[in-house]
Amino acid sequence: QSTDQVLLISPTAFGYNPEAAKDNRFMHAVDEGELETMRRKVMREHENLVDLLGNQKGPLQMTVHLFDHKESHGTPDAVFPNNWFSTAPDVLNFYPMKNENRRKERRKDLVTYLDRMSKCTIDLTYEEETDPPRFLEGTGSLVLDRVNRVAYVAISERSDKGLAEHWGKLNKYEVVSFDAKDRNGDPIYHTNVMMSIGTEAALVCKDSLSTEDWEKVSSSLTNTGRVIVEITMEQMECFACNCLEVRNWKFFPALVMSTRAYRSLREDQLEVLREHFDGIYHVDLTTIEDVGGGSVRCCIAEL
Repeated sequence: QSTDQVLLISPTAFGYNPEAAKDNRFMHAVDEGELETMRRKVMREHENLVDLLGNQKGPLQMTVHLFDHKESHGTPDAVFPNNWFSTAPDVLNFYPMKNENRRKERRKDLVTYLDRMSKCTIDLTYEEETDPPRFLEGTGSLVLDRVNRVAYVAISERSDKGLAEHWGKLNKYEVVSFDAKDRNGDPIYHTNVMMSIGTEAALVCKDSLSTEDWEKVSSSLTNTGRVIVEITMEQMECFACNCLEVRNWKFFPALVMSTRAYRSLREDQLEVLREHFDGIYHVDLTTIEDVGGGSVRCCIAEL
């Protein structure tokens, strides 16, 4: 279900992305005069995340493949690499992205680096040019139960149901699709904002689902042996579901989230999570969350 090897992109050319903000309600613009201060904060936050994951004297001691990006790349959201590719044993998937400037994140050097790790490539990026175009933004759109080969997809402009089902056939996954709404009744832009799946436990924002869709999602998770921690709308807005199970140096599953997400959880919820993870670790990503509209899970691409 999880890995001890990850890829991260240092936010060396991070910025507010107005294209992406059109359907990501979590993003907030930054005044021109605050850009330098914001960039310094973002770099410090990301360095702390890399240190938490990869410090060989720390609690996780994972292998971190770290890259950066430049202003010339024109990729303000590159810190969120999990949207344009995903890996499985011997398989590399490339995904069609809704925003044109996010497609530039598929840099030749990164693609070459990833190609070396796989025997088979599934490339769906041609869907960006079809009429109408269809999008499926990696493990933002697809929350994967890798053990039981089930992919959960909240339908939105960035997550096309038909394309998700096509992906499922190519990758031999059952696809469970549903509608997830924010407090304004708008589609939640990425599935990984409202749910996360670990080996033994899953976090799901029940408030974002209709009764029918909650039944569909919860029964599927329960049938595959997951304990469900129900997350409220307020907790989801603190990125409580945008967390990720990783493997620590003992290869036990640990849970990583932001400090904002951690502090939003009640003690009874944390107790359940502690029973099913070998530690819950958190790092302050407030600026990345506020400006970029994504949290820990978005920052980590699994290898």
